[in-house]
Amino acid sequence: MAKSKLNKFILKSDYSRRYPDPLNKTEEGDPYNIEHHIFVIRAIDVPSGMPMTPNPREQRIDKGIYKEVTESLKSTDDLSFHLKNKGITMLAHQVEYGSTDKRIATVSFGENDGIADGGHTYKIILAAQEEGACPEDQYVKFEIITGVPQEMAVDITGGLNTAVQVDDASLMNLEGKFDWVKEVLMQESYADQISYKMNEEGKFDVREILGLMTLFNIEKFPYPQHPKDAYVSKAKCLDLYEDDPDSFKMLRPLLKDILYLYDYVHIMSRKRRNEKVEDAKTAGMKGVYARRKRGDYDFIFIGNKEAKQLSGGKLDAKLYDGVLYPMLGALRFLVEQKKGEKTYSWKLKSFKEVKSFFDEIAPELVNTTYNTCRTYNNKPNPVGKDNNHWDNMYKTVALAYLQRNNT
Repeated sequence: MAKSKLNKFILKSDYSRRYPDPLNKTEEGDPYNIEHHIFVIRAIDVPSGMPMTPNPREQRIDKGIYKEVTESLKSTDDLSFHLKNKGITMLAHQVEYGSTDKRIATVSFGENDGIADGGHTYKIILAAQEEGACPEDQYVKFEIITGVPQEMAVDITGGLNTAVQVDDASLMNLEGKFDWVKEVLMQESYADQISYKMNEEGKFDVREILGLMTLFNIEKFPYPQHPKDAYVSKAKCLDLYEDDPDSFKMLRPLLKDILYLYDYVHIMSRKRRNEKVEDAKTAGMKGVYARRKRGDYDFIFIGNKEAKQLSGGKLDAKLYDGVLYPMLGALRFLVEQKKGEKTYSWKLKSFKEVKSFFDEIAPELVNTTYNTCRTYNNKPNPVGKDNNHWDNMYKTVALAYLQRNNT
């Protein structure tokens, strides 16, 4: 990366540490050169204007949980902010130390670098600085990670941002904002497998359910917009729901169908392509399907018994999320709001026809997905972020529908 394209900031710290990542020792694949740089910085010295490109959500510091963080920072009686707050994590291109004691460092950011976690903390600190309400003796921890390959950045950022998402979801559950979802799904066999609050057991949590609904929210994502947030950031899906729950409630009649489709696309994309292509070994497509050498995947929305019947007995492969979400999201073309109705419905006459329609186009969707995946060296993460791929998936569904209906 050219030096002229780097955005540089000076960090002044009282304490610092630098260490290599354990991944650097792996012998398989490309060698890594990942390093961690830890700084404990006075909050009043935190520079403004630092990039926030990797952060998966907008920072809204007016929420109750963040008001408590603000109060903790502004306190002059309790100077333990750096112990109570997990701090700020950033992805950067390079860290250069200006002295042997490592108290001054120049951090260089590329166009995709910046704050990956702790964006709210950063905004709160800047707001306190602007108000003149940031105590001189409050500290905050920075962890700056360098050498992270771009394809790993999405997973790292998503993982780092999980805790606050769960906290927010728990508060919304307490306020009854998910009661309608529970009501729709209460008679389903998988109802007790969905968690709605922190530490509640379940194979799926409500953020993932909202993410799947986001894929079909035609009000929020009319073409040519695409619901990439469903893959890139469950946090943004949670924010979308909190800001406009009514647009999600319009999917109420389709919710069970959407969850069924989630499993159905995993299974039938493989089966239908194998039927269409001679000597096909679809599940072996690297970067498209994850494989299990032992045991089967669980398909709770269809049920493993029916899933085995559909697949012909094989449940050892499933699509990576990065390729599943654009494929599943393309099916929102089949959603409409009929005149005079207050909720969404399928353009086709029944859900049975929706499944049949997917069966017809599955081989083409898989082939297009595989071709895109190959351009990214068989890595699924970049596929899930590729706007052109989302567009191709959507157009494939739209064209097939129009041809089928002679429109």
